[in-house]
Amino acid sequence: MPQNRPNPNAGHRERMKQRYLANGLKGFQPHEIIELLLFFSIPRCDTNKIAHELIDQYGSIEGVLNAEIEDLCKLKGVGMNSAILLHLMPDIFKAYQMSRNDKRLKFKNTKELKAYLESLYTGDVEEKVHVMCFDASSKLINVEEAGKGSVNSVNIDVRTIAEIALRNRASSIAITHNHPDGDPTPSNHDVYYTNKLQKALRMLDIELTDNFIVGKTVVSMREHGCLE
Repeated sequence: MPQNRPNPNAGHRERMKQRYLANGLKGFQPHEIIELLLFFSIPRCDTNKIAHELIDQYGSIEGVLNAEIEDLCKLKGVGMNSAILLHLMPDIFKAYQMSRNDKRLKFKNTKELKAYLESLYTGDVEEKVHVMCFDASSKLINVEEAGKGSVNSVNIDVRTIAEIALRNRASSIAITHNHPDGDPTPSNHDVYYTNKLQKALRMLDIELTDNFIVGKTVVSMREHGCLE
């Protein structure tokens, strides 16, 4: 009669959790971070194998978390709950970062504003335009998404931006958009559109203070001399 051999994986999940509680994610490999996360959507299964396959397929933690839900579900062992949990992480992090700021935030300098914008676009893989509305004392009233599109191909009409500014009773606005390819260099279209918007807003007595482009770094078009 064969003897019962101890399961070498017994207690693995608990050891992983205790490891995290002791040192955070320090020392965790990318697949181990995904494995730990999957503990909470897959109660009984070898999430280590699934995590390895996810990292192999998407190349990095970023790639896994930015993958489409439908694509994640195609991998054996990844159900809808797991796919949603993974896809949710960048949005949760963004919400966390944004919640650290008061709605009526006043930036001390451009460096603070750029750090805020980096948080705003965390995890975004398509181009989006946002309007930052400021009151007369340069405090942030609100940030609204004006539109989005495929990589580097978003087009927002001037009227949409103006309506957002008027709705928020803004004295001034800054617009911001991301270049998902990472290159924040203003394009000819960026310069043309910004100047067109600046002239239109002047007719409404609203100042366009800047257009920020977020890539690997954050570029101010005003600092680059692109605004009139």
